[in-house]
Amino acid sequence: MKNILLTGGSGFIGRHLVGLLRLRYENVVIINVDLKPSRINGVTNIIADIRDYKEMVTALQPFEIDTCIHLAALCKEPGFEWDEYFNTNYLGTKNVIRLCKDKGVEKILFTSTMMVFKAGDKKNFDDSLTAPDSAYGISKLLAEKELKNWSQKEKGRTLKIVRPAVVFGENENGNFTKLLFQLKKGFFPYIGRKSTVKANIYVLELVNFIAFLLKTKNESDVFNFCFPENSELSNIIDLFKKEFELKVYTPVLPYRFMLVLAYFFEIMDSIGLKNSMHHRRIQKLYYSTNIFPQNAIDSGYKFEYTLETALVDWKLKGI
Repeated sequence: MKNILLTGGSGFIGRHLVGLLRLRYENVVIINVDLKPSRINGVTNIIADIRDYKEMVTALQPFEIDTCIHLAALCKEPGFEWDEYFNTNYLGTKNVIRLCKDKGVEKILFTSTMMVFKAGDKKNFDDSLTAPDSAYGISKLLAEKELKNWSQKEKGRTLKIVRPAVVFGENENGNFTKLLFQLKKGFFPYIGRKSTVKANIYVLELVNFIAFLLKTKNESDVFNFCFPENSELSNIIDLFKKEFELKVYTPVLPYRFMLVLAYFFEIMDSIGLKNSMHHRRIQKLYYSTNIFPQNAIDSGYKFEYTLETALVDWKLKGI
C-alpha cells in the first residue's frame, strides 16, 4: 500500500482514522478529500465535493492511488432533506467508484451503516435481510450495491463494507454526547419501554477494525460492527450513570402520546416556534437497532474495549 485516498477524513470518524493511519503507515501518503481540510499533520488535503465528479477528478489528477477508504456521507438523521441523503451517499459514492475506475484503484473500504436493516428487536447478522426504512439507510444500501457491482466486474478488485452501529467518542457531538448532556440535567424519559436495544461502538474500536481490515485477508466482505455485549438502553443508561456519577430520574412515557406530541411540536417549529422535538427522535428511542458483529469475530478480530471501558476512556480523553 502506497497511497490512500480517504474521503471524509476531516469528519468525526475520519479524524480518528487519520491519526491511527499516520502512526501505522509512516511512509504512506494519505490524500484526504473533504469539504474542509484535516488538521492533522502529514495529510495531503484536497478540498473537493464527492457530489461533483469533475471537481474531484481534476483535483486528484496528479496522484496515484492504490487504496480508497470511503467515509464521506450525510449521516445525521433527522437533519437533512430526503434527497440530500441520496445526492451525497448514493450519487457521491457512484462518483467515488468512477474515480477509482479511472485511477486504477483495486481496493475500496466503505463505511456503510447498520440502518440498512429495518429498525426492530430482531437481531440482524451480517447476512440478514436488508430492509432500510429511512432515506439514510436506503441511500447507504444503494451505495453498497454499486460498490458490489464494481468489485465483481474485474478480478483483483477487493471490497470491504463495514456497517457500524452508533459511533461515539471524542469530538462526536452526536447521539451519545446528547444523551450524556440530557442525563446531566437529571432527567431522561424512556419512550415506551426500557428494553430498546441500541447497538453501539467506540470510535477508537472502529478505526482499529478498519486498520485491521486493511492489512488482513478475509473471506467476508460485509461486516456489522458493534460491541457484542448487551446494548439495551437501560444498560447503557446505567453505565453512564455509574461512570459519570449521575443521579437521574428516568420515567417511562407512553410511546404513542410522545409521538403525537412530537408531531405537534414540529408544527410549532414550522411556524417559527423553534424547538428540538422531532418524531424521528421519538421513534429512535422506541425502536431497537440490533445488530451483531459475527463476521468481525469470525475474522479473528479481538475487541480492545467494552462499552464500560470505552466510556471510561472517553471521559479521560474528553467529550
